[in-house]
Amino acid sequence: MNKDFSKQLGSMFAYMQDLVDTLLQGVFKSTSGNYKNNILSNIKKTGEAYYDTYNEIKKGKNKS
Repeated sequence: MNKDFSKQLGSMFAYMQDLVDTLLQGVFKSTSGNYKNNILSNIKKTGEAYYDTYNEIKKGKNKS
């Protein structure tokens, strides 16, 4: 029974992390326009690069 609970708990954490990541990705994608502030522009580009890489990793794991 402990093993089943552990798997359920781990699965729940994975889904929670995926939800948070999806929400943050939406925030990064929804902020459109050119920023005059170089710091905000860099944060947006970094976030987009992170989520592009994250999605590629997820696609690779789903294939196996």
